[in-house]
Amino acid sequence: MYLSRKALALLAALPLAVLLGQAVAAEPTGVSSDLERTSDTSPEEKLAYAAASNQEISDAMKAIEKMLEQTKAKGAEGAEGVQCINNKKLSVSALAQVSTQAEAKMKSDLNSGAYDSADHEYRKIAVAITKTRILLAEAQQCATGTQLESGTTLVDWESALQDNDQFLEPFIDDITVDPIPPSVTPFQ
Repeated sequence: MYLSRKALALLAALPLAVLLGQAVAAEPTGVSSDLERTSDTSPEEKLAYAAASNQEISDAMKAIEKMLEQTKAKGAEGAEGVQCINNKKLSVSALAQVSTQAEAKMKSDLNSGAYDSADHEYRKIAVAITKTRILLAEAQQCATGTQLESGTTLVDWESALQDNDQFLEPFIDDITVDPIPPSVTPFQ
């Protein structure tokens, strides 16, 4: 059995490509979230992160309370914003309680050597601070009157239009509907 030179070169390059691919995949990308850093952070770093996160959550609570007072001062026109901000405040308050308890439990777990449990509490704090940041941004939207439902994205497609752009309305005649549905269903 004779192989051509191209086939031999390909067979020789295959192990090199596999090894090179594994090395490239093993390199860190430099982008890691708080949750991904749990395995390579020291106990001191975890405690510092927890304290800083709880302080940030506390600051967010104060900022939301200030927004709530300012919106209440608007009177009847700010009633919807007051309700929206109050909902965000309640959520951040619950997250603050969870995060504070997680920090205390993490400290005791680190002191007793229960590192898996401490990592779990660390992840709780990371989730709480991330959600707090989102809720703070949503509260700011409520205060300015541009509130959206959580997870809703607002897209302004008209701002990119030029003055001479025209819209073409679809004609009903252009839409064809088959009056008889197919006899096959995915449930048969």
